[in-house]
Amino acid sequence: MRHYWAQFLERHRDDICGRCLEIGTTETIRRFGGSALTQADAIDLAPHNPEINVVADLTAADEIAGGTYDCFVNQFTMHLIYDVESALYHSLRILKPGGVMLANFPSVEYCFARGLDMGTGAPLFVFWQFTPLHVENLLRGAGLAAGDIELEIFGNLFTRVGYQMNLAAEELTRAELESVDPGHPLLICVRAVKPAGWSADRPEHRTPWVPDATPARWNPVTGHYAA
Repeated sequence: MRHYWAQFLERHRDDICGRCLEIGTTETIRRFGGSALTQADAIDLAPHNPEINVVADLTAADEIAGGTYDCFVNQFTMHLIYDVESALYHSLRILKPGGVMLANFPSVEYCFARGLDMGTGAPLFVFWQFTPLHVENLLRGAGLAAGDIELEIFGNLFTRVGYQMNLAAEELTRAELESVDPGHPLLICVRAVKPAGWSADRPEHRTPWVPDATPARWNPVTGHYAA
């Protein structure tokens, strides 16, 4: 997935400028924004690393003033948020008019049956595996029109299976990686521009039920999680 996301960000690196926000780290916005950044912020539920200077829940991020950011790189997170409507609402609310959200939505993901502890403030659970139609409807429900949205899909049945088998992009051929099958996407990428006069109803905040279990621990060396 990160192979495709890097391609998408490379095409839209001009959007990563001014005051930018990223989830969990500032690595991506610094890599693609470089000298175009005036400020690089990172948001997460807890200050688990020194880069995080915005501690907030994206589904209830009222402490972040509206119209704050020029760009929000919202990556590899939306499938882990049950209240995705509230998360999208705040993702757009905190942008300046004309600001850009670059986001991705996995169509395939592992299922963390008892949660995954990555030390980010709360165990992670996978709530969603998205389709392009689902994402389009979420964005339109968040107050965006067709002209505000660019949606691109990546992947095919083979790359979906490869991802589930934990194969690296380098283990696949260029043809295998670049083939796009709309019926079997792996990753959905979005460029959404907040229009002037953006208005959306604030969704009712929803809290999920999660199992009462000891979460698995992430292994940063192998990239796997305990069974």
